Amino acid sequence: MEGSAEFLDRLTAALAKRSQWLESALIPRLKDVLAAYDAQFEGVVGLIIRKGLLREDPYNYEQSFTDIVIPKDDMLPEFENSDELSYRLSAFRRQLKFVITEYSLELPTLALARLKKLSSLLFYVNWLDFGDGSKSPTTKAFARTFMKVRMGSDTMASQILKDSEMQILKTLQEVRGILADLISYDREAWKCELRHSVLSAVPVEGAKRDDVLKSIRRGFAQKMSSKPWYPALAEEVADEELSADGEERKQKILASLALPEPARAEAAPEPNGREVLLDAIRILSRPHEDIATALAVLEENEKALGTPKASGGWLKKLFGAGAPKETDRTYKVQYSDPGSPAIKVESIDFAAFLAETGKKASMLGSLAAGSGPAFRKLESTGDGPLASFVDRQLTDVLLIHRRLGSLNTLFQARAAADRKTLRGIKVELLTIKNSLVKANQRRHEYKDEGAV
Repeated sequence: MEGSAEFLDRLTAALAKRSQWLESALIPRLKDVLAAYDAQFEGVVGLIIRKGLLREDPYNYEQSFTDIVIPKDDMLPEFENSDELSYRLSAFRRQLKFVITEYSLELPTLALARLKKLSSLLFYVNWLDFGDGSKSPTTKAFARTFMKVRMGSDTMASQILKDSEMQILKTLQEVRGILADLISYDREAWKCELRHSVLSAVPVEGAKRDDVLKSIRRGFAQKMSSKPWYPALAEEVADEELSADGEERKQKILASLALPEPARAEAAPEPNGREVLLDAIRILSRPHEDIATALAVLEENEKALGTPKASGGWLKKLFGAGAPKETDRTYKVQYSDPGSPAIKVESIDFAAFLAETGKKASMLGSLAAGSGPAFRKLESTGDGPLASFVDRQLTDVLLIHRRLGSLNTLFQARAAADRKTLRGIKVELLTIKNSLVKANQRRHEYKDEGAV
């Protein structure tokens, strides 16, 4: 039978190796999957907002947080139900962004209490129990709203929500597994410290369980008073020393802390090149409604601001070349290329941009279902021309995304100067960007044996 001192040495070594693995592999992965969940959730909520079933929180001003705050989850009011749901989901989205951008996700700070609060936030909307049977009033209300679109007549929106739900479930299953690993480590680390600091001075041989637990409690108050007290974990330590299966329990602990075996590198099956390209087209076509909505919002915002006069005045001095002439709808906007700090300027003929981008949105809409005449024509296209078509669409949509963002920034700046409030296109830009990223990933997966 393994002695307590020998077990403690092995436990300490196993925890040290485990902590290195958690810090180098698991916590970076946690940050990645949380960012993925944020993007997935934003896409779902953004689509439902565009359907008019939810709305952006008008009080969604910048707030600073020092810790996680779980939004309330009591019964929703019978009237103005959608408004209250919108407020709660906005609060949840702010908290999720706080966790991703500001919250300390480092092993020394992720104690059991913080992990419990983090888990409560991430499963605030319980996708694992998503429906009328959910015990969470907020989840139940959101599921009903979600299903109105999911089961509605807009087949494209329905398919997007179906795909998004599957992606979110997959993401949250991974989150749950990572949190379970972190919680298991914290439990054993606390018990190990208890063994080092307290149990080493407690006579265990031949002692009764209750007496050992009382001695552990007294020793904890003297030597570990700055730490939280977990009576259930203290009982586990006592049972590992006193119970008939104590040795078996210790071996299970050491086995649970062992590092996972590296996955064997297996040759992945070669993807079907045409299917990869067609999937890229499907993904890139999904935000066609978002592009159309963004165009409509920008046009409304231009009208709300009014056409500045060509003569000087404070507006021309403030915005310089950014203000169009009285009969001209050309705007000079600023942008920077990814990875470059240099600011560039381009002129956008707004009327032409609306017309050309509207046609692009319509064309993407004809491809979005993946079953119409336009898509069937692409299915009969050769691999080389199909890859070139994907490249052109990626380039076009990337340019559209940049120009939509630049025009939105310009109009919002003018509105702030005029002390006006305009509707933004943040959600639409995020959805377009997500589709660009995913479609570009699929394009790079394509291998055509040198045809392109």
